[in-house]
Amino acid sequence: MANGRGTVYLRAGQWTIGFTVNGRRVRETIGPNKRLAEMVLAKHMTDAMQGMYFPQKRNLGRMPFRQFAEMYLERVVPLMKSSRTEKTRVLLWIRHFGNRPLGQITRAEIETWRREKLVRCRPATTNRDLARLRAMLRRALEWELLEKSPLEGLKFLSETNARTRYLTLEECERLIQACLALHTKALVIIALHTGMRLGEILRLRWQDLDFSAGLILIRDSKNGEPRHVPMDSTVQSHLESYPRRPGVEWVFSNSSGERLRDIRGGFHNALQRAGLSDLHFHDLRHTYASQWVQSSGDLYLLKDILGHKSITITQRYAHLSPAYKREAVNRMDSIWKVGANAPMGVPA
Repeated sequence: MANGRGTVYLRAGQWTIGFTVNGRRVRETIGPNKRLAEMVLAKHMTDAMQGMYFPQKRNLGRMPFRQFAEMYLERVVPLMKSSRTEKTRVLLWIRHFGNRPLGQITRAEIETWRREKLVRCRPATTNRDLARLRAMLRRALEWELLEKSPLEGLKFLSETNARTRYLTLEECERLIQACLALHTKALVIIALHTGMRLGEILRLRWQDLDFSAGLILIRDSKNGEPRHVPMDSTVQSHLESYPRRPGVEWVFSNSSGERLRDIRGGFHNALQRAGLSDLHFHDLRHTYASQWVQSSGDLYLLKDILGHKSITITQRYAHLSPAYKREAVNRMDSIWKVGANAPMGVPA
């Protein structure tokens, strides 16, 4: 509601009006015509009395992207699960937009960026970078720094780059034997025997291991729900004998007692010694799912162990080897042959 009668005054040669609405001081430059300024003031005051006055947000879109992104890095990114990865994506957009005002970012230039990005990156990578920018611009809307996001309604690319890489049992053994560092070997064994994600393993605390029940508690999974993963005898014996540092809660920690965050160097060296190529750590999870299916494991139980909300996702991970498929087809072929050679029944 408006307070007082408002004022009309000269400011830098321009007639300006000022009044207070709901405790907020509003000032607006009208121009060289004093009568017009008085009329505008009267109109605004009437609207304010009726609760119909909404001040113009003249600064929308003017903040430099870099300044906004730094606020985002400080307020939002630290609360994310994959904060290091998302920080990298935010920094990517800072390099791209620099100090340009938020309001100058257009849909056309983002689509151009996407076309150029696809030349050197897969659709999934491109989508993840765009998803972070979309989330940033939506936050700018919430913070009243932007009137409209240029990314609203933009369709993401179809992702057809799902990996089908998984290891044979012989390759698994070679990889384990090639791991020289104790923690690298433990991480590889746990991933191959449980299907856990690398982040889930690295976030394990000693209190999450229930050796009496043979269960691992994953408190912070990708889908946001905790779950229990059974330990087989190999995993349980390996974890029970794994060195524990006094006063350190993390199962896998560095020399300072902080949680281990990066094993790329040790894992890469192990791959080279094992003679394995084109393998990511996450492919060990694929391997677990594939070996599970090849041993006739139940797909719905696998879904629960891997922590998937949808069985469709589990089917995507449970790739079957061509050799296994051939054996299944041959079994079906033998069934048909047995049926064809059986004596014909007597017609009724």
